[in-house]
Amino acid sequence: MNSGKIDKKAKKRPTTPSWNRNTGCPIHCFSLVVCRHPTTGRWLAVNETRGRGWWLPGGFVECGEDHFDAAVRETTEEAGIDVVLKGVLRVENSMKCYGGGGGRQRVIFYAEPEDLNQRPKETPDEESVGAAWLCLEELKAKKGVRPPDGLRGNELLDWATYIESGGTIYPLNVFAAELTPIPGHG
Repeated sequence: MNSGKIDKKAKKRPTTPSWNRNTGCPIHCFSLVVCRHPTTGRWLAVNETRGRGWWLPGGFVECGEDHFDAAVRETTEEAGIDVVLKGVLRVENSMKCYGGGGGRQRVIFYAEPEDLNQRPKETPDEESVGAAWLCLEELKAKKGVRPPDGLRGNELLDWATYIESGGTIYPLNVFAAELTPIPGHG
């Protein structure tokens, strides 16, 4: 019988991380893109591979690129749309050390298509099954449906709702490379 007490031994975190101040922390970086078509108001959604459902474009930041490059590349690869990054919605960072692992960082960008007439990807490949421009009501309808026809998660719907409700989109320079000059100061 469960007494309602937490078994501290069962959920114990490692006492010795596999990284420290001398070795540095391994961090997995991801760029995600919330893209809205400026004339139709529709949202870019990717039909993920392996039956995972509809989600927003995004992925791992490869060695040698930054979050900005990864955001543009991933959107082109997964959705077939070339985008212009317009702002930052949020920077998420988790430095937990569960299982001796490192950290995780996600930058969520707001973007618009570079070419307003470019059509989303229709041919499946290793990146995605395809992509589509969906209105907020279509995203809401997919919320209650299990993948592959439904949403992988509510993130795209939540961001679309946030932006359509007047949520803040921060300027791109809020996320800068280390040692980038402060605007107006050199």
